[in-house]
Amino acid sequence: MFHAPRAKLLSRAIVAGTSLYLAGQVWHTVTNTNRWPFCTFNMFAYHKRDRALQMRVRLFTDDGRVIGPADPWSLLPLEFFRVVSVLERVFHSQDDIAARDRFCRHTLDRLNRRRWPAWDEVKASFSPGAGRRFVAMELYFVEVDFRTCSPFDRSHVLSAELVHRYDPEGAVREKSPESVWRLAPAGDDAVDEEKEAACAV
Repeated sequence: MFHAPRAKLLSRAIVAGTSLYLAGQVWHTVTNTNRWPFCTFNMFAYHKRDRALQMRVRLFTDDGRVIGPADPWSLLPLEFFRVVSVLERVFHSQDDIAARDRFCRHTLDRLNRRRWPAWDEVKASFSPGAGRRFVAMELYFVEVDFRTCSPFDRSHVLSAELVHRYDPEGAVREKSPESVWRLAPAGDDAVDEEKEAACAV
């Protein structure tokens, strides 16, 4: 049994410590930052800036069919957000071309041999179609503006940079990546264009 003064002091310390912890947690949630032992716990509901960098993939079959530009989530049998983390480590954090080619080769082999269905946050694998196989892929970093780029057209971007092309059989026919994309104006530019059009009327 604690003496009354010590018990009172302990309870106050517990309340103070808990209050400080909760205050720190609230601050990290509001500012959308992670610092151990705190986590934002935003549950995907957080404020995004008007512009963001994303990834797109294009896949090529042996008969010339092209899939994409598309989100890369269906490349691996993982939750979609983990797929992005893996791709960032392979294609952004280092410049090892051999490692990138090896990743692409194994990924295409998996897509050709063992596809998987959608489940929870795992997207269904890309499919080359009956009697076809994937033979090449391209990965791009793109910039999008959520005010002007269509969320339904994954080729609608502000800019696109080809990060890596894996094409051991020479399946990629168009050599100009610019022909793949529908470039959108930046949000501020779009507003200016609307104002100019209104003034012209």
